[in-house]
Amino acid sequence: MAIQTQPKDVQVHIDPYSFLAEIQVLSGNPVQNYNKDTNDYEPDRSLIPCVLMPYISVQDPEGLMNGSQAITGAEWYEGAPKSDGSNRIVNNDDYVISATGRPTYSLTVKKNVDYNNPIELHCIFSITDKRKNTQEKFERSIVLRTSIFDSNNYSLKINRPKGWTINPLEVVPNSKGEWLYSITAQIYSGEDIVADANAAFWWQILDGTTWRDFTDDELEVFVSGKNADGTWSKTLTLDARFFRNISVRVRGAYYTDTRPSSPTSDEMQATTSIKVEMPGTLRADIRQTKGIKINSRMNTTVGYECILSYNKQLIDSSKDNLFIIDWYAKSAKAGSTAKNVGRGRNVEFVPSTYSFDPLYPISVYAAVKMYAVTALVTTSNDKVLTTSDGKLIITSKYE
Repeated sequence: MAIQTQPKDVQVHIDPYSFLAEIQVLSGNPVQNYNKDTNDYEPDRSLIPCVLMPYISVQDPEGLMNGSQAITGAEWYEGAPKSDGSNRIVNNDDYVISATGRPTYSLTVKKNVDYNNPIELHCIFSITDKRKNTQEKFERSIVLRTSIFDSNNYSLKINRPKGWTINPLEVVPNSKGEWLYSITAQIYSGEDIVADANAAFWWQILDGTTWRDFTDDELEVFVSGKNADGTWSKTLTLDARFFRNISVRVRGAYYTDTRPSSPTSDEMQATTSIKVEMPGTLRADIRQTKGIKINSRMNTTVGYECILSYNKQLIDSSKDNLFIIDWYAKSAKAGSTAKNVGRGRNVEFVPSTYSFDPLYPISVYAAVKMYAVTALVTTSNDKVLTTSDGKLIITSKYE
């Protein structure tokens, strides 16, 4: 008699596939422009509709259904699909599904979208999984929106970023030694430049948390940009020697006949903040130029040079006015204090002059102060000092 074994099940394992699903634009454009001057949409979808089509491409490890797949069903919705299906799209004046001459399940959009209310169209679509003979569903969406053009839509821009830094090492002073930097404003009508004859400007400075007008002293010392009649021009010029941090803003207004005495809108303004500081990559090193070996009486002349650099580039001696370099020597003898032995890029001195004990070595170093800001010279009661010909007396401060 034959013996039959217990049966063993053979499991069918289907590897998952990878896919790319999206909504393709077959023709037209999901983005429109609305011209408020002419009250026209460009393009006008009633004339040039936007045609959308769900798409899916599959990469199957078994190779049974690679590439683009046929769409076997699709439902379109205006907005996210609602549970009751109330926003499901059906054929009407705005939309046509599977229009004549267009792919099955495509959506032809004839609706012009209000610029204040963009529309997100959702599509739930399916394909056949040929390996299992089942329907697989996917959901994707696309936004239809409209940008607006208004020739009376005025805006103001400046030629500087929101924040920027002035590196004193890269400043090129003018013949008077001034560090002049300009900020220029421009009013636009849509994308068109407004003529200067129809543009008014007002420049201000941030004082703590409050915007205020520039004072007469500020206008005299480091700010310029006013016209002969006392109104502001489109360009503000600052002498960057006189500040470390500053924030300025410009407000603007368009006019045709009479220049307004003050801004007419809080929306038309631009701001910028400026910082004046040495670069973080600034480095100072020293090298000995004389007296590598000194005698026991320490009356040999020794010399040192301070080498300044940033971004691995040597700083030219023409920038020496931006630094105060003090040299110090200190004996290794207990209780000794450092003694100032000179100032400048280079120093030479005879150690015995400073009564150093020859039984102990000495160390030499440079203390480098960097330019911080230029200030007015004033009296004890804050009165500004001037030269005999009335020019302000200024001085540089270092830190």
